[in-house]
Amino acid sequence: MYVKAGRRSYWIEDDGKGTPLLFLHGFTGTGKTFDSTIKLFPDSLRTITIDMPGHGKTGEIGPVTMEQFSKDLALLLDELKLSKVHLLGYSMGGRAALTFAMLYPDYIETVILESASPGLQTTEQQLARQAKDQTFIDQLQKKGVESFVEDWEQLPLFKTQQNLSQTSRQLIKEERLSHTAQGLSQSLKGMGTGQQPSWWSRLTELEKRILLITGSKDEKFVELNKEMDALLPYSTYIEVKGAGHTVHMEEPKVFAKIVEEFVI
Repeated sequence: MYVKAGRRSYWIEDDGKGTPLLFLHGFTGTGKTFDSTIKLFPDSLRTITIDMPGHGKTGEIGPVTMEQFSKDLALLLDELKLSKVHLLGYSMGGRAALTFAMLYPDYIETVILESASPGLQTTEQQLARQAKDQTFIDQLQKKGVESFVEDWEQLPLFKTQQNLSQTSRQLIKEERLSHTAQGLSQSLKGMGTGQQPSWWSRLTELEKRILLITGSKDEKFVELNKEMDALLPYSTYIEVKGAGHTVHMEEPKVFAKIVEEFVI
């Protein structure tokens, strides 16, 4: 269903009547990326997925910054009559979940961050990432989604996805190819890592229970999350053996059990 948040509308799927657990997917994904995980949860969980700006059925709604998305998410929760949620974000969705928790903590019960970061620490890093994202945007605009996805899938970040079944890999590819060049470009312009605020210096202020999850083979994010764990006042860090960046796809049963035990 579409739900209004001010002048923008978002596609939301809402299932169940128990404890609300809201999912935010990563770049080139949709809410459907969590289907295999959601099927493993008990009926006591109400699962809610949102297609992020530029993605899925939400589609092209213009470049939306992390701060603007956080404001929209608060409006969406009000529309759904949810005063508090457990918020789970993967990768880009994890950065969005952390931003929302920093700006709108009253809506937060707990936060689960999968393969996420608080952004980049220096202006130089942010500018370098903006330049890199601009090359992705140029590729999307000049060569289209198919060319972009071919290169995106070759990133070292997703190497362990090659261990997934052919069916799972095909589902991920179809999801990536379902987007438009304009939608993905808008996402990078608004919510790219180089565009968002850095939360490193304020992690000590976040007085919410936080669960950090990474795959053991995702070395960059293992180190990032260990640093985050040292700064967050009420965090738990879990490293899933043998998994890479997409823990919820690579080890869905393990991932679902970890999340269920944290929120129930």
